[in-house]
Amino acid sequence: MKIEEVDINKLIPSEYNPRKASDKEWGDLRTSLKKFGFVDPIIVNKNKDRKNVIIGGHFRVEVAKKMGIKRVPAVYVDLDFEKERELNLRLNKNSGQWDWGLLANFDEGLLREIGFSNNEMKKLFQEDRIEGEEGFVSEVLEENNYVLFVFDNALDWGFIKERFGIKTVDSLDSKEGYKRRGVGRVLNGKKLIEKLQ
Repeated sequence: MKIEEVDINKLIPSEYNPRKASDKEWGDLRTSLKKFGFVDPIIVNKNKDRKNVIIGGHFRVEVAKKMGIKRVPAVYVDLDFEKERELNLRLNKNSGQWDWGLLANFDEGLLREIGFSNNEMKKLFQEDRIEGEEGFVSEVLEENNYVLFVFDNALDWGFIKERFGIKTVDSLDSKEGYKRRGVGRVLNGKKLIEKLQ
């Protein structure tokens, strides 16, 4: 993959880009570009029928123009219109999810500065939150390969902890001297099946 520095004025926004951003998100992106510059190149089409059309990075280009940035890093791909639109959707959709447990180790002020909303902050630092708690589902993403059981009483939970040898352990957090209680997890599915038998 070759990254090229290109004239920002040669880049053409796609006419179909379905993403939008709030004023706050525009401001957060501006702050990020000011602080770190372009650490993620713009994805641009070089196909003869779609030359210089932006596939990924529309917001960054728009903010950069307003900031007076003249040249930006870009990666060129050669795609027909349908493949271009598909890649645009995939770049916008395949952004993953937060691991709230790991995110809680970051400084609250930094998270707010980056742009986490009040609702996200409540979810992140709520004392009685159960990490990863969801209702019963019959389908899980293939890469996850897990099953989660939630108990509403200590007796059933105690039975399962004893049956499967699950131990509660102390976990040091990034905040000095702060400890969280965590639960060990069954990592090996084969061992779980053996215990069930």
